[in-house]
Amino acid sequence: MRYTKYFAGFALAAGMLTAGASSLSAQEWRNVRRDYRRIDAMRNDIARDRARLNEDIRCGRQAAAARDAADLARDQRALNAQERGIRHDQYRNSWR
Repeated sequence: MRYTKYFAGFALAAGMLTAGASSLSAQEWRNVRRDYRRIDAMRNDIARDRARLNEDIRCGRQAAAARDAADLARDQRALNAQERGIRHDQYRNSWR
């Protein structure tokens, strides 16, 4: 009897999770995919900026390194904002 209650509770929880996930519309799913693609592009851009910054530092190009550091900081702030936006959207959608 005890295992039946556990199984019923698990089945109920799984049903609630799938109902919550399926409540997203097709438009919202496209938005989520677009957001994650944007994050991937930002991460790639940050990796290129870091490589360029390291190369400028290694070669002693101080002015170029300063520009690259500013670009890297700007891209990192944009990435953080995008990730916060996704977390906010996920939290908001979880309460629908």
